[in-house]
Amino acid sequence: MQGGGLVTLISNPEDLGADERQSLANWLTAMSDTKHLLGLRYAEWCTGGPELEANIAASAMAQFELGHARVLRGVLSDLPEDPRDASRATDRSTWFSLGALDRPFTGWVDLVIGNALVDTLLTVNMRSALAGNYHPLTQRLRKVLAEEEYHSVHADAWIKRLASGPGETVERLNQMFNRVWPQCIAWFGPNSGNGLDELHDVGVLADSAADLRNSYIESVLPMFDGGSIRPTSDVEINWDGWNKAGRRHGVPVFEDDCFAMITGANNRTPGVGD
Repeated sequence: MQGGGLVTLISNPEDLGADERQSLANWLTAMSDTKHLLGLRYAEWCTGGPELEANIAASAMAQFELGHARVLRGVLSDLPEDPRDASRATDRSTWFSLGALDRPFTGWVDLVIGNALVDTLLTVNMRSALAGNYHPLTQRLRKVLAEEEYHSVHADAWIKRLASGPGETVERLNQMFNRVWPQCIAWFGPNSGNGLDELHDVGVLADSAADLRNSYIESVLPMFDGGSIRPTSDVEINWDGWNKAGRRHGVPVFEDDCFAMITGANNRTPGVGD
């Protein structure tokens, strides 16, 4: 895909093999579903933050995440391997969102960890795709990544603020980090058959799974500089039951109200949203 330092762009999905398109469809679904769920979790705190400015930030980030999910699904819809079908309205197992979002954020610390770890995870993936060769994706990502800069600034400021807070706040910060971090590291998969290296091999992603993981850690580290939390790749992960399509262990188990919200089930009328 490289020649003289230039990237030969792929404009047509048919220029990829069937297996490569399937890997791309899985990645796009996992990315867009996780952004959709993250947007919902942010939205749940639009009026529950510790101060008015925090509420405004949660609202803005929620809108951005939902918009980004829509952008990625627009690329996904052009692929014949798009896995979304009518079953998604009733079957949670057809959703590919990160397990860290299965349950609501129960406090502002939870939201900040989601912002710092999950949001950054998605951003690192998109940066790699922007530097890749799949034109239907690269042409959409520059604006998305510009919007994500605000999310990074928000995460950095709040992590540092919470890390210097009272003992119970620092303890909750550590608890949430320890719960979410392994799930984020697991996103990158095992050393082989991880679904990301397949996309790197054809140039859709500019980085291998291992390089993506390292970039992710390097992106997160400065947020926790000087505190008791040290993000590393030294996480013991049992790969039994890890789902390459969903990039997680098991299937989503989010609550009924959440599932109704993301599917629009409570407010759907015949012919609308089908």
